[in-house]
Amino acid sequence: MNKINCEDNQVFIRDNFWKDLENTEQKYAHIIMIATKPDIIKQAPLYLELKKRWELVILVHTWQHYDYNLSKGVLTEFWMNVDVNLNIFWNIHKKYSLIVERLGDLLIEIYENYKKIPVPYVHWDTMTATTADKAAFLNKFAVVHVEAWIRTFTPSKEFYHKLFENFEKWKFDWDKYYKDLQDFDIYERWSIEPYPEQFDTRAIEGSTWFFAAPVKLYKKTLIDEGFPKEHIKVVWNTVADAIKISMEKMWNSTAFEKFPNMKWKPFIFITIHRRENTLKKERFLVIYNAIKKLIQDWVYVCFLGLYASEFAIDNFWLRKDIEELKEKYSKNFAYGPALAHHSEVIDMISKAWAVVTDSWSMQEEANIVWVPCVTFRFGSDRTETILDGTNIIAPPINSRLMADIVKWAIANKKMIKKQHLYWENVSEKIVDEVLKMLRKSWKLFKFDDERLDLWHFFDWKI
Repeated sequence: MNKINCEDNQVFIRDNFWKDLENTEQKYAHIIMIATKPDIIKQAPLYLELKKRWELVILVHTWQHYDYNLSKGVLTEFWMNVDVNLNIFWNIHKKYSLIVERLGDLLIEIYENYKKIPVPYVHWDTMTATTADKAAFLNKFAVVHVEAWIRTFTPSKEFYHKLFENFEKWKFDWDKYYKDLQDFDIYERWSIEPYPEQFDTRAIEGSTWFFAAPVKLYKKTLIDEGFPKEHIKVVWNTVADAIKISMEKMWNSTAFEKFPNMKWKPFIFITIHRRENTLKKERFLVIYNAIKKLIQDWVYVCFLGLYASEFAIDNFWLRKDIEELKEKYSKNFAYGPALAHHSEVIDMISKAWAVVTDSWSMQEEANIVWVPCVTFRFGSDRTETILDGTNIIAPPINSRLMADIVKWAIANKKMIKKQHLYWENVSEKIVDEVLKMLRKSWKLFKFDDERLDLWHFFDWKI
């Protein structure tokens, strides 16, 4: 790869990238932004769809996730070739500023020197999305927001106080709790969790021209906030397309070779990685002890050690304890690193009796493969799955309550529905809508006189 020298380190550009850009006659440069493993999985179908239509596609990786298990494995799995590696580093605020600076320079180069109009596609609530959109907006380009207006809906303070007070009095009714969570009126929308992602997703909308909403709920809430309905389309969720690809590759999965004691067992599949859960000692200990109680109660548990949960285990002096659990409960407990390939993840969760997670993508994936989900958070940014009854919140305050909610979810057949919320051929719908917009008006970014179609009223005569 070629290098662009920066003050601190380097941006890497694919060999022959600039030459290929110069030789194409395409007018638009569709820029697919990726950074984390979920980004790669969910942007992959869009990347492949645009490639299939022979559009000019540029894949830009910030390099936030860079090892094989979190990046290279899924890039290879979905036939994705990175064109530009922004090579960001350091803490969050440094990464924010580097993406804005480095991507901004790239957009200007593509537009001014190669005469291509950049059309960035940013995904959901990631740091990459809320910085890529700023790099675009500040240079007068608008973005396509994939999975637009995802908000965390959290049950009210009164709801939770009553829940915990009743649980302490042995008055917890799982069926009532499950049903109450499906009442839209109990929720508020002002959570900052997941942190900082809830800030990220709220900060993207102002620079968006096309809102690709994953469900009808989010179209309604976007319109409620004043965004123009003609720019919002319910196209469903690209993860459905990604899972379709991955399910065709499951025959090659080695997931159960990595976790052989889970094969053919009624196991639960657990991932924990949210900052607010892994950096706050009280919350992580509640979650850890809930998992430990499940293991001690002889529930089959497969717990993936992601970077954040591994950090928390070491930071809170739990490494010896988890190693002892692995040895003592070797028949029903498996603990290991992240699975490198999406097909392996889908292989495992599709065979699990429940998914237990604080991840947003796992909540969707469980819904698509018809497996109950338990979300270890106070609210959900996949509220549609809660309202649908395929997902239930287990708030990280009381370990015993959390373990009880998981055990009830495993046993509750009402949580298994032979349909999912996210449809299919989603990427095709998104690309159709974006190309239609570009044909109608040659760019996405517009000032008000352009947006309101006022050009023929201009009169600067005295």
